[in-house]
Amino acid sequence: MIKKDKKNIVLESTLELISEQGIYSTSMAQIAKHANIAVGTIYLYFPNKEDLINSLYISIKTNLADYVFKNYLEDKSIEERFFSLFKNIIDYFIKHPKEFSFIEQYGNSSMIPSHIKEEVIDVFKKANNLFKKAYEEKIIKNLPIEMLIALIDGAIFSIVRLYLKGDIEINEDDINSGINAIWDLIKR
Repeated sequence: MIKKDKKNIVLESTLELISEQGIYSTSMAQIAKHANIAVGTIYLYFPNKEDLINSLYISIKTNLADYVFKNYLEDKSIEERFFSLFKNIIDYFIKHPKEFSFIEQYGNSSMIPSHIKEEVIDVFKKANNLFKKAYEEKIIKNLPIEMLIALIDGAIFSIVRLYLKGDIEINEDDINSGINAIWDLIKR
């Protein structure tokens, strides 16, 4: 059995608690208790709660990028690459509902410092390059990239939310149709 290091245990406990009760309701003392460590131990790895939350955010975004680009092929058409990105994002969050909950709470908040935003942009460099290429080839709408990403994120998060809530039955074909609708939303 592999023994997890305390830093990762702290991150996992933070994720667990935030997904259950929210960012503002989760204290360092609760995280320490959940991780079965002393509060002071957390401060060996993270100077404050903000740094802990930012580290968790970067960790999740890095894992998401690794997952999203696992079968991403540069030689595919732009539409096929967008479909692959959207599909993998949805798959990742369906398989990782706690991460989805955290990203929903924190990822779209005004709490994220600019240096953390820059770090995350760097992790998704391939996606940014895809947007640039699609703009150059006049394949997607001529809107600011931030607006396109907001439209895409909103639609993707809505699909994931529907799936995770289980209020309606969503199968693979429905998800693929949803991805095609997202593509229709941004293409020219």
